[in-house]
This record gives sequence, C-alpha cells and structure tokens, in this order.
Amino acid sequence: MRYTGLIAAALAAVLSAGPVAAEVAALGSTQKGGTSQVGRSLAAAISEASDLQMRPQELANTADYIPLVNAGEMEFGISNIVQLGYAVSGTGMSEGRPNPNLRMVATLMPFRNAYVVRRDSGIETIADLEGKRVPVFAERALGDYVTRGYFANAGLGLDGVEGVAVPNFPRMWAAFAEGSVDVAIVVVGAGNSREYDASFGIRYLSFEDSPEAVARMNEYMPQSYLAEVGPDAKIPGIDEPTNVNVFDYTLFAGKDVSDDMVYAATKALWEKQADLVAQGPVWSGFARERMGKDLGVEYHPGAIRFYKEMGVWAE
Repeated sequence: MRYTGLIAAALAAVLSAGPVAAEVAALGSTQKGGTSQVGRSLAAAISEASDLQMRPQELANTADYIPLVNAGEMEFGISNIVQLGYAVSGTGMSEGRPNPNLRMVATLMPFRNAYVVRRDSGIETIADLEGKRVPVFAERALGDYVTRGYFANAGLGLDGVEGVAVPNFPRMWAAFAEGSVDVAIVVVGAGNSREYDASFGIRYLSFEDSPEAVARMNEYMPQSYLAEVGPDAKIPGIDEPTNVNVFDYTLFAGKDVSDDMVYAATKALWEKQADLVAQGPVWSGFARERMGKDLGVEYHPGAIRFYKEMGVWAE
C-alpha cells in the first residue's frame, strides 16, 4: 500500500506540472525581401514538424545577425553561401572580421537573383545602365559585392553610372518603387518583384553566360553560377529565356548550439520539403537530398548525424 501511495503521488506531481515546454531558438533573418520570406517559412516549417519552436529575429541586414550567431546570442541564421563563406574566413566583405564559430546546418534552395528595370525604361542589358541611376552600397556590404559582380559580368565597372547611395536592400527597393533609381537587385520571383510588376511592369536583365563573364562575376561572388529561366516559369518580368545569377542559400548555426537541437531542425526541414517547395518560386529547387552539399563551410555535428542516418552524407 505504501508503494502504491508513492506511485500515485508521483503521478499526480507529474500531471500537475503540465506539459514540458518546447525548446525555443532564434533564427536570424531580415525584415524584407526574399530572405525574410525564407526565414518566416523555414521557421514555421521547423516549428510545425518538431518540438523546437523557431522564431525569426529580423534585422536590417544579414551582416547584423551573423556576429550574433557567432557569439552565441542567436542559435541559427540564414544567408547566401557567398556572404557566409566570407564571414567564416574573415575575407572579402568580412575582411579582418572572421566568424569562426559558424557551422552549416543545411543547403537550402538555389537562390536566384538578378537586376530588374521598369518595362518602359528602354534598358535591355546591363551595358545600357551606363549613365543611369544605379543604387550603390557601402564598401564591403553584400550589395556592393553583388553590384560589382553584376557589372563585372558585362565587363564594366561603376565609373560610368550615376551612383545613388543606399544603406541597405530595403531602402534600395523603396527607391526603385518610388522611381529614384533605375534598377534594383531582386530575388527572382520574390513578392516585392511581383508587386513592382503589378504596379508598373518590370523586366529582368539577362547575364552573359560565357566562361569569361562568369569568372569575372565570381571574383566578387565566389561559388555563384548562372541558370536560365524561361517564360514557362511564369515569373512576371521574364518573357524570354533569361540568365540569372544563382548562389545556394544556407541555414547555419553557432558551433555551441546543442547537437540535439540542430538534429531536430535538420530532421524537420527534411520532412517538410514538399510543403516548402509548394510555397512558391523562392523555394524552387530545394531538395532534401542536397541539404548536406559541401559548400566549403564545416557542418555542425548534429546535422552530420542526421545526414548519416539518411545515407546522404559524403565522407
């Protein structure tokens, strides 16, 4: 009888304590644009498919939250591989500011990006931007490297344009919408580009796909490549085959985030592939079999453990 009473008391204590609280993790993301779309949908998918509650922490720029993940003040972040690679090594746009504590969790989608102009602007190529109002960013900002990479593809520098200084991507998008710049960098098919097309019509500018042109672009955007997008993709602003720039997008974590937390996030992403791809063009190309792709940045042990279980980890 005494043992029965003890068991009953223990059971009552457990029941009165209520459900165990889910782990909460912060995800560094941006306030607007394609990165914001990716961050919100990714966090929702992981929260739905696991006991981990992931909450986007949206800042103006990726460069604002990368150091926070490196310092252990946020658990996760998302970024294109160009910026992440520079951040880890402390080179390029992160010259002298290495972030050695960042670890890859997953390769996400091929992030397609390009310039758009107003459809009635008469601008057909990047070469046509000479003399036009082009948004320019602070030295070593991501936007600076993307802009210089775009122009390098055409064999051009920025000396021949009327540079309009913008502090970040959201301000560039606002300037394009109000007509104070003639061109803007967008994620192909992202919500803001569709809004532009609905308001005044846009056209994507195509990149040159010769090996020499791609090599010039890669001087500023390592590991980027080109892909052709046709009108069958039903993306407003693309009426003919158009070469757009591509770099893989990534989910990363701090090295001290627990293996179990990273494992749970990786597993949830794997399970939610179909739902994420169904959300629209931004997630086009996301495939769980390539989540462990080698992009030159060390993977977190929790992610490696999951990929090995799935049989997709290349030693």
